[in-house]
Amino acid sequence: MGQLVPQELEFADTAPLRAEGRTLVEGTAAEVWAVLLDYERWPVWFAGVKQCRATSDPATGVGSTREVVLTGGATVEERFIGWEEGGLWSFTATAMKPALFRSLVERVTIEDLGPRRTQVTYRMAVDPSPALKLLAPALKPVLTRNLTKAMASLAHQVTARR
Repeated sequence: MGQLVPQELEFADTAPLRAEGRTLVEGTAAEVWAVLLDYERWPVWFAGVKQCRATSDPATGVGSTREVVLTGGATVEERFIGWEEGGLWSFTATAMKPALFRSLVERVTIEDLGPRRTQVTYRMAVDPSPALKLLAPALKPVLTRNLTKAMASLAHQVTARR
């Protein structure tokens, strides 16, 4: 497992490469939050995720950890660095195999827009490995498309749970 350089929450706004997906959910912030925290079901709605599991006790909150296995075989170890119940969720990657990035932060913001209307924004911020630096311009639209699809699937998951 290749070690990554852990980052703080601000990296989501300063990383060399940032991609974002956004959606309007017909549901409450609490319903969105419940889907996000159901790690084991991430493969149902987040394409590319094969397995997602908590690796700490407690499983939630700043400092908690989890492991994500992607369908291509990559594995990412994550530590949560931002946690505002129902509003903000963020982690930094601490290790990755293969190490495609030097640093990675992902941040989800949830904004209550009124009765059963919630804006969800998922941002991925990375410092690509030297091998990927040349591909970074082509990587951003791919990541943006994948995150946008994931947010649409998250919205569907929220309504399906009612």
